Amino acid sequence: MKITEINHFSHHHKLELSYSGTPYQCDGCKELGFGSCYQCNNKKCDFHLHENCGVAKPIATHSFFKNINFKYEKKGKQGKTCKACGKGVQGFMYKSKETYLHPCCLTLPSTLNGNFNGRSLRLNLEVKASTKCLICQNKEISKGKLKGWAYISSCGKHCYHVGCVNNMNFENWKMGYFNQSQSGGVTNGLVFIKEENSGSSSGRKENEWPLMGYALNLIVQAVLGAVVSSWI
Repeated sequence: MKITEINHFSHHHKLELSYSGTPYQCDGCKELGFGSCYQCNNKKCDFHLHENCGVAKPIATHSFFKNINFKYEKKGKQGKTCKACGKGVQGFMYKSKETYLHPCCLTLPSTLNGNFNGRSLRLNLEVKASTKCLICQNKEISKGKLKGWAYISSCGKHCYHVGCVNNMNFENWKMGYFNQSQSGGVTNGLVFIKEENSGSSSGRKENEWPLMGYALNLIVQAVLGAVVSSWI
């Protein structure tokens, strides 16, 4: 059963569980969020916490790290990056020795299932990309040293770094390209526009583009914390 109201050390007013129809920047981990979140019940305060940040467990585990406990910490570490996405840990985080994870990265669904025009789609979270990411066209995040977690389809045709989706979300959010679709999902005006990607994907079939956009939309929602529990 979800906790609908909390008192949190990071804010002086009570926070209520609500739904944000537009992306926000979490005041806890400093990452983007969308959908279910804790908001200040004082309308004068523009304060948001991811649901995971608002009720973070003091100790957590992850299937990618066997027999390792992660300790929740309130402050980020300068110069340190999240093992999952490669972005800096600026606020709330989980730490084990020299491994750091954003709270939302630690709780990413291991599997995303969807159905697009009668075609089933299953995306599995992997510890590293086994093929090139369709955003950066590399196995490493933006040609860096970090392999980075990735969502990969069971057919192997769709591979997206969590970090690349994260970076794309942030840049497009700053430019105002996020919109909310009529169905309640997040859409992005710059996601897989064919003209912008024809150079790297000229061999891709015409009818694959809608499915690619659908797959990416599932991951965008997962990264923003908007995934419903039935997807997990």
